[in-house]
Amino acid sequence: MSSSHNIERALSKAQNTLLLRFMFLMLLCLLLVELAIGALFFFDLYRAEKKILTSMASEYQRILTYDSAEQLTHVLKANPHRLIDNNIAAYAVDKHGGGKPKYVAGDWYLPLNIDLEAHTTAGKSWINSFILSPYISIKIKGDVQDFWLVLDNEQRYFIATQKWLMTFYALVVIVIITALFTRRIIRSAMTPLVTLGDLLDKVKRGKLDLTETPAESPEGLSVISSSVQEAITRLQHTTTTLNTTVDAIAHDVRTPLSRITLSSQAALLDGSNPKMMQDALSDCAEYATQASNMLTALMKLNDELMGKRTQQNVNTDVGQVIETVRSWYEDIADDKNIRLAVHCPKGIVIQSDPDKLTQILVNLVDNAIKYTPEEGSVSIEASTQNSGRVAINVTDTGVGIERQFQDLIFERLYRVDSSRSNIEGYGLGLSLALAMVENLEGTLEVKSALGSGSTFIVSL
Repeated sequence: MSSSHNIERALSKAQNTLLLRFMFLMLLCLLLVELAIGALFFFDLYRAEKKILTSMASEYQRILTYDSAEQLTHVLKANPHRLIDNNIAAYAVDKHGGGKPKYVAGDWYLPLNIDLEAHTTAGKSWINSFILSPYISIKIKGDVQDFWLVLDNEQRYFIATQKWLMTFYALVVIVIITALFTRRIIRSAMTPLVTLGDLLDKVKRGKLDLTETPAESPEGLSVISSSVQEAITRLQHTTTTLNTTVDAIAHDVRTPLSRITLSSQAALLDGSNPKMMQDALSDCAEYATQASNMLTALMKLNDELMGKRTQQNVNTDVGQVIETVRSWYEDIADDKNIRLAVHCPKGIVIQSDPDKLTQILVNLVDNAIKYTPEEGSVSIEASTQNSGRVAINVTDTGVGIERQFQDLIFERLYRVDSSRSNIEGYGLGLSLALAMVENLEGTLEVKSALGSGSTFIVSL
């Protein structure tokens, strides 16, 4: 079984686990929400029923106070539907007849042995009055008889329960729909991991195709998948570059080491000739210096890429840096009969590292002079842009670079054989320049055509 298949199985199991946990949390939240909604419905019903009961009691109290008990009895019996519709029963209690309640009108099925005093709402919470107690009673005081209105709570529960069930069914539907969409979201979120596993498996088996590109622009969570693929592609490119770099280092270091070995052996074979031994030691020192210089340049480049070198951030006069570099290379350009020109307005000051900027221009100008034939020209031009950035162009009239090689020249130890086979160097100057420019939060671009020279643009 391939590792890719194992990853798919593990991710499928993780998807199911995440979905189950989500459903559990959703159901728990649903339970809490339903409890809150149920309590709200019952409380709202309690307030409405108490208001009706109190309103009716006030109306009947006026009849009993300003008319008579017989008139109130007549009113209650003449219109019983008002009481029945609200699940209310009316009782009369004769103050001189032993205090036993007597049914008058309304819901007839309520028992006569109700403790009317125990079911009043005085001093009780709504939960005790409406939820924990089966009845709510209210007293209508009279001179000869007291009347009581009793609300059957259990009959009113049905109304609140129906409303509660409606919200419950609605929330269940919401949970089901949410679960379906969540499953899709989880699967989409896991897709980059599936892609990662597949790409890592291809990398391990050496079957990653760097030319594979997405069919369309990524959107949404597919951006993550695209980023993963890009990262793996860059990792593969880095691995390939590392292998190429190691081969190039081995080749370039082997040459001076071989020459050191040959010079040493020649001197040892004829140890009686001091002149030969002196020449051999001189050759050994020269070749050792070449190897050391290349390794030093590689270490410097690695420090730049890893951010190990200390970076300044001070006011940097671009014109002064350019003039310094020009003064260093003026004699070298004269020796090749190359015109070295500078075009830089005064007063261009940026927040940067003058030492790194100097090193960047040294590498670019050195390359420009190196690959420009005699009677040619090299120019350094600085200008400010509308965006507030500063552009420094190093232009030469040299051999130029073909379009297909322009992205490769910034790779470490890469050299275009057709134009540089006879030029000394390690192929590290542009790599180091690019790393320094990026550390200064700038960009380095090249515009060139074979046989028409090149322009390297530093934007800071």
